[in-house]
Amino acid sequence: LALYRLWRPQTFTDVVAQEQIVYPLRQSVISGHFSHAILFSGTRGTGKTSLAKIFAKAINCLQPDRGDPCNECEICRAANDGSLMDISEIDAASHNSVEHMRRLTDEIIFTPLRARYKVYIIDEVHMLSAGAFNALLKTLEEPPSHAVFVMATTEPHRIPATIISRCQHFKFRRIPADEIIARIRRIAESVSLNIDDSALEMIAMLSGGALRDAISLLDQTRQLSATPVGRDDVLTLAGMVPDRFLSETAEAILFNQPETLLINIQELVMSGRDLTRFVTDLGGYFRNLLVAHVSGTPEKLIQLRGEDIQRLTSTAVKTSVPALTDLISGLARLLVDMRLS
Repeated sequence: LALYRLWRPQTFTDVVAQEQIVYPLRQSVISGHFSHAILFSGTRGTGKTSLAKIFAKAINCLQPDRGDPCNECEICRAANDGSLMDISEIDAASHNSVEHMRRLTDEIIFTPLRARYKVYIIDEVHMLSAGAFNALLKTLEEPPSHAVFVMATTEPHRIPATIISRCQHFKFRRIPADEIIARIRRIAESVSLNIDDSALEMIAMLSGGALRDAISLLDQTRQLSATPVGRDDVLTLAGMVPDRFLSETAEAILFNQPETLLINIQELVMSGRDLTRFVTDLGGYFRNLLVAHVSGTPEKLIQLRGEDIQRLTSTAVKTSVPALTDLISGLARLLVDMRLS
């Protein structure tokens, strides 16, 4: 199995950094009072589908432990291996027509086969057609007592207000970098992967708050022969330009070294890297130089290690604010021109 599937949370306790959602859901399972329609929204890879599956198991578990599913009773085991017919996971991207939704609303009136509740997990619910939403609306207004809907979406603004108003709406946050680093370090140790702290920090930064993306990138680093896996290895794997190459190119522009610049650009083109991504990365590097130039505490604003901050600061003091802002503006214009070139 891929690492993100192997490490998918199986209980509320396993879920990372979503306490504002885990606590009320756990309490609702303990009390037995929960809404028949729940909507999870938030960026990708933050745990929406995982939490929907945990909730579906928890309300049907025969031996719940403080709201957590036990993962040992026959209901939990059947839910984990996908053989429990009473928990249905529907991909709205491929089942978005009104016919699909009418079929669902027709079968929902039948009582569950083995579990206490029939749970319908509708992933990417914003992909449903207008007709499908209308067909779902009637069921959400007057649902059978044994039916529970858990809907997940990355784009809640595309869901009709009539649907949202009938749901308990939980909003997922992006996961902080320190929480991501702690989890992927634990995963790396479990698979005996030798990886630097700087590489873990870069994975967390590249993930943009999505733990699944971080775990997938960590999984890719297992194919590398480098020991230990370093920061530049992660950047190369992600299709980005290593820091050393960026700093060399930036200094060639700043300090008028056309020979170095031409050689670097030739190397970049021949390596097949995305030039648009490189221009964006270079703009980011100049932005970091600008921060290091104007801020007394750049380490609070730039996600880099101490020695990298020192190198940035030593370069920044040799430049000026107008020169850096002009370069950032020029790169922004270049990005627009490249799309038309």
